[in-house]
Amino acid sequence: MEVFGMQLRLMILITNYFPFYKGEEYLENEINIASENFDKILIIPTMIDDRMNQTRTIPSNVEILKINVDCSIHGKIKMIFHEAINVATKTKWIEVIRRETGINPKKIGYYFYYLCRTEYVYRLISNDINFNRIVKKIKNIILYSYWMHITASVAARLKDRFFHDKIKCITRGHRYDLYEYAAPCGFVPDRYYMLKQMDAVYPCSEDGAAYIRKYFPEYCNKVSVQRLGTNRHEQVSCSRTPIFHLVSCSVIRKVKRLDKIVAVIVDLLNKGYFIKWTHLGGGPEFNNIKKVITETLPSESFCLMGQMKNQDIIKWYMSNAVSCFINLSDSEGVPVAIMEAMSFGIPIVATDVGGSREIVLNGKNGYLVSRDSSIKAISKCLEDIILMEEGNYNSLCKNSFKIWDERSNAKKLYEMFYIQLRNFLNEK
Repeated sequence: MEVFGMQLRLMILITNYFPFYKGEEYLENEINIASENFDKILIIPTMIDDRMNQTRTIPSNVEILKINVDCSIHGKIKMIFHEAINVATKTKWIEVIRRETGINPKKIGYYFYYLCRTEYVYRLISNDINFNRIVKKIKNIILYSYWMHITASVAARLKDRFFHDKIKCITRGHRYDLYEYAAPCGFVPDRYYMLKQMDAVYPCSEDGAAYIRKYFPEYCNKVSVQRLGTNRHEQVSCSRTPIFHLVSCSVIRKVKRLDKIVAVIVDLLNKGYFIKWTHLGGGPEFNNIKKVITETLPSESFCLMGQMKNQDIIKWYMSNAVSCFINLSDSEGVPVAIMEAMSFGIPIVATDVGGSREIVLNGKNGYLVSRDSSIKAISKCLEDIILMEEGNYNSLCKNSFKIWDERSNAKKLYEMFYIQLRNFLNEK
């Protein structure tokens, strides 16, 4: 990267993996618009090591700073060993841990690990020769953490200790990094220090913004919603005949409640409806749920596609008729899978968790059910879609695309977000 002039705009983006490995798919859309609004972008992935290869393409004015963080069990032990004395001998951290954990041994252990890992990553970045060379002569810098978790804690330390408050520092918030009940041990360490250092906090939903304002009211003036989005696709041909084709898409984890979808399918089949269910995605619970499904459902009534790349999921939607999308997860931010289904004009049935209610409007583009809804109640929503008049069903489909375009269109959302960031950077 060439030597920068003082007036150039630099964005430092701190991620978990992107553009390596998988995950953080929203950034695949966002990075292109970001590159049009900043002269240079420096991405710092905090969970990759030298054995990992880049899996996503990036624009020409984007550079990657590889700091080589081994997040295997052995690597995490190394981080703790490397930073233990540093953390344990700082009175302020001992006091913070005691105050925020309530002397809960499990939380204390997790907090200690969190701080060791944060300090380790911070030290790697701040001591990196290339990092120091790149940022040395630039004043117009946005430091952007993609997660309100360890990446945000690292960003907070960079702003506080390295840049000495001379830059703007922001973070997004999603689900596990935002809602404490969804985080390991039921809380997120370092939150007060991190929020204090942030100039702006951007949850991806109104629900997430309300959560931060409720539990951290002293920082509510920093909080505003910045939604994530998906790319535009043309409406596909949704059909309910000759078979009602139900689709779900997620990593297969217990929180996604695929077992509940199975029970709903059983109920509908027992009522005589011709149903086929396709699930797009794999995950740690794949073999367990596959065993349950094969023992419970007729082979012709389901299809498990397994792990799929995002572009393959898009191609699948383009070539398959879908009647309805279903998501019965116990916890969500604003689900990308729902947004992608809506971008094809597919009606939705989803649990009313996280920010789902902000894109699924009851009776407009589908139905919301409570997290604790009975199988019968969920089946009734699907029956309503199966049996409704064709004109009403077509309206569900059209509204699904319309609501996506208004609330989840990546191009529109990210263009507005980066106009705001540029204006934010110009503020003194």
